[in-house]
Amino acid sequence: MNLTLPAWPPDWPEIRSAAAQCVASGDWGRYASKTVAQTTKRIAEFTGAGSVRMCCSGSAAVELGLRAAGVGPGDEVITAALDYPGNVRAIELLGGRPVLVDLADQSPCIDADGVEKAGSDSVKAVIASHLFGVPADIVRLKSICDDRGWVLIEDACQVAGMTIDGRSAGTIGHVGVWSLGGSKLLSCGSGGVIFANDDRTAARLAPVMDRPSDAFGISPLAAAVLHPQLDRLAEMNTRRSQTAVELRDQVFPHLAGVTWYSGQRDESAFYKVAFTVGSDQERLRVIDAAEAMGLPLGAGFRSLARTSPRRCRKPVSLDRSEMLGQRLVVLDHRALMIDPERRDELAAAIRSLLQ
Repeated sequence: MNLTLPAWPPDWPEIRSAAAQCVASGDWGRYASKTVAQTTKRIAEFTGAGSVRMCCSGSAAVELGLRAAGVGPGDEVITAALDYPGNVRAIELLGGRPVLVDLADQSPCIDADGVEKAGSDSVKAVIASHLFGVPADIVRLKSICDDRGWVLIEDACQVAGMTIDGRSAGTIGHVGVWSLGGSKLLSCGSGGVIFANDDRTAARLAPVMDRPSDAFGISPLAAAVLHPQLDRLAEMNTRRSQTAVELRDQVFPHLAGVTWYSGQRDESAFYKVAFTVGSDQERLRVIDAAEAMGLPLGAGFRSLARTSPRRCRKPVSLDRSEMLGQRLVVLDHRALMIDPERRDELAAAIRSLLQ
Protein backbone atom coordinates (compact mmCIF):
# COMPACT_ATOMS: atom_id res chain seq x y z
CA MET A 1 0.00 0.00 0.00
CA ASN A 2 1.25 3.49 -0.86
CA LEU A 3 -0.88 6.44 0.23
CA THR A 4 -1.09 9.63 -1.82
CA LEU A 5 -1.74 12.56 0.50
CA PRO A 6 -2.59 16.22 -0.11
CA ALA A 7 0.35 18.57 -0.60
CA TRP A 8 1.19 21.04 2.13
CA PRO A 9 1.65 24.01 2.06
CA PRO A 10 -1.46 24.22 -0.12
CA ASP A 11 -1.36 25.35 -3.75
CA TRP A 12 -4.62 27.30 -3.82
CA PRO A 13 -5.44 29.85 -6.57
CA GLU A 14 -6.25 32.49 -3.98
CA ILE A 15 -2.75 32.13 -2.47
CA ARG A 16 -1.13 32.66 -5.87
CA SER A 17 -3.40 35.64 -6.49
CA ALA A 18 -2.58 37.25 -3.14
CA ALA A 19 1.16 36.92 -3.78
CA ALA A 20 0.80 38.34 -7.30
CA GLN A 21 -1.19 41.32 -6.03
CA CYS A 22 1.45 42.05 -3.39
CA VAL A 23 4.17 42.09 -6.07
CA ALA A 24 2.13 44.11 -8.58
CA SER A 25 1.32 46.78 -5.99
CA GLY A 26 4.95 47.18 -4.94
CA ASP A 27 3.97 46.52 -1.34
CA TRP A 28 6.35 43.56 -1.17
CA GLY A 29 9.29 45.98 -0.85
CA ARG A 30 7.93 48.45 1.71
CA TYR A 31 8.79 48.78 5.39
CA ALA A 32 5.32 50.11 6.26
CA SER A 33 3.46 47.38 4.40
CA LYS A 34 -0.30 47.58 4.00
CA THR A 35 -0.32 43.83 3.43
CA VAL A 36 1.27 43.13 6.82
CA ALA A 37 -1.14 45.56 8.48
CA GLN A 38 -4.16 43.93 6.81
CA THR A 39 -3.10 40.40 7.74
CA THR A 40 -2.34 41.47 11.31
CA LYS A 41 -5.82 42.97 11.54
CA ARG A 42 -7.33 39.76 10.13
CA ILE A 43 -5.54 37.67 12.79
CA ALA A 44 -6.81 40.02 15.51
CA GLU A 45 -10.37 39.65 14.19
CA PHE A 46 -10.04 35.88 13.95
CA THR A 47 -8.71 35.46 17.50
CA GLY A 48 -10.32 38.37 19.31
CA ALA A 49 -6.86 39.45 20.48
CA GLY A 50 -6.28 43.05 21.48
CA SER A 51 -2.58 43.34 20.61
CA VAL A 52 -1.11 41.35 17.69
CA ARG A 53 2.32 41.61 16.09
CA MET A 54 3.62 39.48 13.24
CA CYS A 55 7.27 38.48 13.23
CA CYS A 56 9.82 36.38 11.37
CA SER A 57 9.25 32.98 13.08
CA GLY A 58 7.57 31.16 15.93
CA SER A 59 10.96 30.76 17.62
CA ALA A 60 11.48 34.52 17.42
CA ALA A 61 8.01 35.01 18.93
CA VAL A 62 8.97 32.85 21.94
CA GLU A 63 12.21 34.79 22.36
CA LEU A 64 10.31 38.08 22.16
CA GLY A 65 7.91 36.83 24.82
CA LEU A 66 10.82 35.99 27.10
CA ARG A 67 12.36 39.41 26.49
CA ALA A 68 9.03 41.08 27.27
CA ALA A 69 8.96 39.06 30.50
CA GLY A 70 12.31 40.57 31.43
CA VAL A 71 14.21 37.26 31.36
CA GLY A 72 17.96 37.75 31.57
CA PRO A 73 21.10 36.18 33.05
CA GLY A 74 20.36 34.16 36.18
CA ASP A 75 16.59 34.17 35.78
CA GLU A 76 14.68 30.89 35.73
CA VAL A 77 11.95 29.87 33.29
CA ILE A 78 9.77 26.83 33.97
CA THR A 79 9.03 24.61 30.98
CA ALA A 80 8.17 20.99 30.23
CA ALA A 81 10.95 18.42 29.92
CA LEU A 82 9.35 17.26 26.68
CA ASP A 83 8.57 20.15 24.34
CA TYR A 84 9.84 21.88 21.22
CA PRO A 85 13.61 22.13 21.88
CA GLY A 86 13.81 25.69 20.57
CA ASN A 87 12.00 26.93 23.68
CA VAL A 88 14.81 25.80 25.97
CA ARG A 89 17.37 27.26 23.57
CA ALA A 90 15.57 30.61 23.66
CA ILE A 91 15.75 30.62 27.47
CA GLU A 92 19.47 29.85 27.36
CA LEU A 93 20.11 32.43 24.62
CA LEU A 94 18.99 35.16 27.02
CA GLY A 95 21.15 33.80 29.83
CA GLY A 96 18.23 32.23 31.65
CA ARG A 97 18.15 28.81 33.27
CA PRO A 98 15.47 26.28 32.32
CA VAL A 99 13.52 24.62 35.13
CA LEU A 100 12.16 21.31 33.86
CA VAL A 101 8.89 19.83 35.06
CA ASP A 102 6.99 16.73 33.97
CA LEU A 103 3.90 16.29 31.82
CA ALA A 104 0.38 16.03 33.17
CA ASP A 105 -1.06 12.54 33.57
CA GLN A 106 -2.21 11.06 30.23
CA SER A 107 -1.25 14.31 28.49
CA PRO A 108 1.65 15.54 26.36
CA CYS A 109 1.42 19.00 28.00
CA ILE A 110 3.08 20.55 31.03
CA ASP A 111 1.85 19.52 34.49
CA ALA A 112 0.39 22.45 36.44
CA ASP A 113 1.06 20.68 39.77
CA GLY A 114 4.72 20.44 38.80
CA VAL A 115 4.81 24.13 37.93
CA GLU A 116 3.50 25.01 41.41
CA LYS A 117 6.16 22.84 43.05
CA ALA A 118 8.99 24.27 40.92
CA GLY A 119 8.71 27.87 42.10
CA SER A 120 11.68 29.83 43.40
CA ASP A 121 12.66 33.45 43.92
CA SER A 122 14.50 33.32 40.58
CA VAL A 123 11.55 32.28 38.39
CA LYS A 124 10.46 34.99 35.94
CA ALA A 125 8.27 33.08 33.47
CA VAL A 126 6.58 29.83 32.48
CA ILE A 127 6.33 28.44 28.93
CA ALA A 128 3.29 26.21 28.40
CA SER A 129 2.75 24.54 25.03
CA HIS A 130 -0.45 23.11 23.58
CA LEU A 131 0.68 19.96 21.75
CA PHE A 132 -0.90 17.41 19.39
CA GLY A 133 -4.34 18.98 19.70
CA VAL A 134 -4.26 18.80 23.51
CA PRO A 135 -4.61 22.07 25.44
CA ALA A 136 -2.37 22.65 28.42
CA ASP A 137 -4.20 23.53 31.65
CA ILE A 138 -3.74 27.13 30.62
CA VAL A 139 -6.41 28.76 32.80
CA ARG A 140 -4.97 27.22 35.97
CA LEU A 141 -1.43 28.02 34.84
CA LYS A 142 -2.43 31.65 34.29
CA SER A 143 -3.84 31.76 37.83
CA ILE A 144 -0.62 30.30 39.26
CA CYS A 145 1.48 32.84 37.36
CA ASP A 146 -0.75 35.75 38.38
CA ASP A 147 -0.47 34.74 42.04
CA ARG A 148 3.33 34.57 41.89
CA GLY A 149 4.07 37.48 39.58
CA TRP A 150 5.36 35.28 36.75
CA VAL A 151 4.74 35.84 33.04
CA LEU A 152 2.93 32.99 31.28
CA ILE A 153 4.04 32.44 27.69
CA GLU A 154 1.37 30.40 25.92
CA ASP A 155 2.93 28.45 23.04
CA ALA A 156 0.12 27.83 20.55
CA CYS A 157 2.49 27.23 17.62
CA GLN A 158 0.88 23.87 16.79
CA VAL A 159 -2.76 24.79 17.28
CA ALA A 160 -3.73 27.92 15.33
CA GLY A 161 -7.52 28.13 15.42
CA MET A 162 -8.04 25.96 18.51
CA THR A 163 -10.34 27.38 21.16
CA ILE A 164 -10.31 26.80 24.92
CA ASP A 165 -13.51 27.67 26.76
CA GLY A 166 -14.47 29.87 23.83
CA ARG A 167 -11.14 31.74 23.70
CA SER A 168 -8.56 31.41 20.95
CA ALA A 169 -5.41 29.52 21.92
CA GLY A 170 -2.63 32.06 22.30
CA THR A 171 -4.84 34.75 23.83
CA ILE A 172 -5.05 33.42 27.40
CA GLY A 173 -1.47 33.68 28.69
CA HIS A 174 0.19 37.05 29.30
CA VAL A 175 1.97 36.39 25.99
CA GLY A 176 0.87 33.99 23.26
CA VAL A 177 2.66 32.79 20.14
CA TRP A 178 1.84 31.13 16.84
CA SER A 179 4.25 29.63 14.32
CA LEU A 180 3.68 30.14 10.60
CA GLY A 181 6.51 27.82 9.50
CA GLY A 182 6.50 25.76 6.34
CA SER A 183 4.60 22.73 7.67
CA LYS A 184 2.25 24.45 10.13
CA LEU A 185 -1.54 24.79 9.89
CA LEU A 186 -0.98 28.33 8.61
CA SER A 187 2.12 28.49 6.44
CA CYS A 188 4.18 31.22 4.82
CA GLY A 189 7.55 29.44 4.86
CA SER A 190 8.81 31.32 7.91
CA GLY A 191 6.79 33.56 10.18
CA GLY A 192 5.26 33.97 13.59
CA VAL A 193 2.66 35.85 15.58
CA ILE A 194 2.97 37.26 19.09
CA PHE A 195 -0.08 38.18 21.16
CA ALA A 196 0.46 40.61 24.05
CA ASN A 197 -2.59 39.95 26.19
CA ASP A 198 -2.18 42.63 28.82
CA ASP A 199 -1.15 46.28 28.64
CA ARG A 200 2.08 45.85 30.61
CA THR A 201 3.34 43.09 28.32
CA ALA A 202 2.42 45.08 25.21
CA ALA A 203 4.30 48.10 26.56
CA ARG A 204 7.41 45.98 27.23
CA LEU A 205 7.24 44.34 23.82
CA ALA A 206 7.17 47.51 21.72
CA PRO A 207 10.73 48.76 22.46
CA VAL A 208 12.12 45.25 21.98
CA MET A 209 10.69 45.01 18.46
CA ASP A 210 10.76 48.62 17.25
CA ARG A 211 14.36 49.92 16.87
CA PRO A 212 12.86 52.17 15.37
CA SER A 213 11.79 49.94 12.46
CA ASP A 214 10.56 46.41 13.19
CA ALA A 215 13.69 44.39 13.97
CA PHE A 216 11.83 41.06 13.81
CA GLY A 217 9.46 41.86 10.95
CA ILE A 218 7.73 39.46 8.59
CA SER A 219 7.99 39.84 4.81
CA PRO A 220 4.94 41.42 3.13
CA LEU A 221 4.93 38.51 0.66
CA ALA A 222 4.73 36.06 3.54
CA ALA A 223 1.88 38.03 5.09
CA ALA A 224 0.07 38.11 1.74
CA VAL A 225 -0.15 34.33 1.38
CA LEU A 226 -1.51 33.96 4.93
CA HIS A 227 -4.62 36.07 4.43
CA PRO A 228 -6.49 33.55 2.22
CA GLN A 229 -5.43 30.68 4.50
CA LEU A 230 -7.03 32.42 7.48
CA ASP A 231 -10.29 32.49 5.54
CA ARG A 232 -10.23 28.69 5.34
CA LEU A 233 -8.53 27.77 8.62
CA ALA A 234 -11.74 26.78 10.41
CA GLU A 235 -12.77 24.59 7.46
CA MET A 236 -9.37 22.89 7.31
CA ASN A 237 -9.25 22.38 11.08
CA THR A 238 -12.68 20.74 10.98
CA ARG A 239 -11.51 18.35 8.28
CA ARG A 240 -8.38 17.41 10.22
CA SER A 241 -10.35 17.02 13.42
CA GLN A 242 -12.91 14.71 11.79
CA THR A 243 -10.13 12.43 10.54
CA ALA A 244 -8.43 12.43 13.95
CA VAL A 245 -11.69 11.56 15.70
CA GLU A 246 -12.32 8.65 13.33
CA LEU A 247 -8.82 7.29 13.97
CA ARG A 248 -9.19 7.75 17.72
CA ASP A 249 -12.58 6.06 17.93
CA GLN A 250 -12.34 3.35 15.27
CA VAL A 251 -8.67 2.32 15.11
CA PHE A 252 -6.76 2.96 18.33
CA PRO A 253 -9.15 1.33 20.85
CA HIS A 254 -8.51 -2.01 19.12
CA LEU A 255 -4.69 -1.88 19.13
CA ALA A 256 -2.92 -3.63 22.00
CA GLY A 257 -0.01 -1.74 23.55
CA VAL A 258 -0.82 1.51 21.73
CA THR A 259 -2.10 4.59 23.60
CA TRP A 260 -3.69 7.66 22.01
CA TYR A 261 -2.14 10.93 23.27
CA SER A 262 -3.95 13.55 21.20
CA GLY A 263 -6.95 15.82 21.60
CA GLN A 264 -10.38 14.63 22.68
CA ARG A 265 -12.28 17.84 21.88
CA ASP A 266 -14.19 19.15 18.86
CA GLU A 267 -12.43 22.52 19.30
CA SER A 268 -8.96 21.00 18.85
CA ALA A 269 -6.59 21.87 16.03
CA PHE A 270 -4.27 19.10 14.90
CA TYR A 271 -0.83 19.82 13.49
CA LYS A 272 0.12 16.28 14.45
CA VAL A 273 -1.65 13.50 16.30
CA ALA A 274 0.34 11.48 18.79
CA PHE A 275 0.33 7.99 20.26
CA THR A 276 2.73 5.73 22.10
CA VAL A 277 3.95 2.27 21.18
CA GLY A 278 5.50 -0.34 23.45
CA SER A 279 9.19 0.58 23.21
CA ASP A 280 11.75 2.70 21.40
CA GLN A 281 12.65 -0.29 19.21
CA GLU A 282 9.01 -0.72 18.23
CA ARG A 283 8.88 2.97 17.37
CA LEU A 284 11.82 2.62 14.99
CA ARG A 285 10.14 -0.33 13.28
CA VAL A 286 6.84 1.50 12.86
CA ILE A 287 8.45 4.66 11.47
CA ASP A 288 10.58 2.72 8.97
CA ALA A 289 7.57 0.74 7.76
CA ALA A 290 5.47 3.90 7.49
CA GLU A 291 8.07 5.59 5.31
CA ALA A 292 7.84 2.76 2.80
CA MET A 293 4.07 3.26 2.67
CA GLY A 294 4.21 7.02 2.18
CA LEU A 295 2.70 7.62 5.61
CA PRO A 296 4.15 10.71 7.38
CA LEU A 297 4.96 9.22 10.79
CA GLY A 298 7.88 10.35 12.91
CA ALA A 299 9.28 10.37 16.42
CA GLY A 300 7.99 12.87 18.96
CA PHE A 301 10.19 15.41 20.70
CA ARG A 302 13.28 14.16 22.53
CA SER A 303 12.95 14.30 26.30
CA LEU A 304 15.32 16.51 28.27
CA ALA A 305 14.83 14.40 31.40
CA ARG A 306 18.48 13.31 31.44
CA THR A 307 19.92 16.75 30.72
CA SER A 308 22.83 17.68 32.98
CA PRO A 309 21.80 19.51 36.18
CA ARG A 310 24.54 22.01 35.34
CA ARG A 311 22.34 23.14 32.45
CA CYS A 312 18.96 23.19 34.18
CA ARG A 313 17.11 22.68 37.46
CA LYS A 314 14.95 19.55 37.83
CA PRO A 315 12.88 19.87 41.02
CA VAL A 316 10.36 17.08 40.27
CA SER A 317 10.32 13.59 38.78
CA LEU A 318 10.35 13.57 34.97
CA ASP A 319 9.21 9.98 34.44
CA ARG A 320 6.36 10.72 32.01
CA SER A 321 8.54 12.99 29.91
CA GLU A 322 11.21 10.33 29.71
CA MET A 323 8.71 7.62 28.71
CA LEU A 324 7.10 9.71 25.98
CA GLY A 325 10.52 10.75 24.71
CA GLN A 326 11.24 7.08 24.02
CA ARG A 327 7.86 5.88 22.77
CA LEU A 328 5.88 8.76 21.25
CA VAL A 329 4.99 8.58 17.55
CA VAL A 330 3.43 11.49 15.65
CA LEU A 331 1.34 11.53 12.47
CA ASP A 332 1.56 14.71 10.39
CA HIS A 333 -1.58 16.67 9.56
CA ARG A 334 -1.13 16.00 5.83
CA ALA A 335 -2.54 12.55 6.56
CA LEU A 336 -5.48 14.12 8.38
CA MET A 337 -6.22 16.18 5.26
CA ILE A 338 -6.93 13.03 3.23
CA ASP A 339 -10.22 13.07 1.32
CA PRO A 340 -13.05 11.93 3.62
CA GLU A 341 -13.95 9.04 1.32
CA ARG A 342 -10.36 7.73 1.68
CA ARG A 343 -10.19 7.78 5.48
CA ASP A 344 -10.77 4.02 5.52
CA GLU A 345 -7.51 3.61 3.54
CA LEU A 346 -5.64 5.66 6.12
CA ALA A 347 -7.16 3.65 8.96
CA ALA A 348 -6.22 0.37 7.26
CA ALA A 349 -2.64 1.56 6.76
CA ILE A 350 -2.27 2.48 10.43
CA ARG A 351 -3.78 -0.82 11.56
CA SER A 352 -1.34 -2.75 9.37
CA LEU A 353 1.58 -0.93 10.99
CA LEU A 354 0.49 -1.32 14.60
CA GLN A 355 -1.23 -4.70 14.86
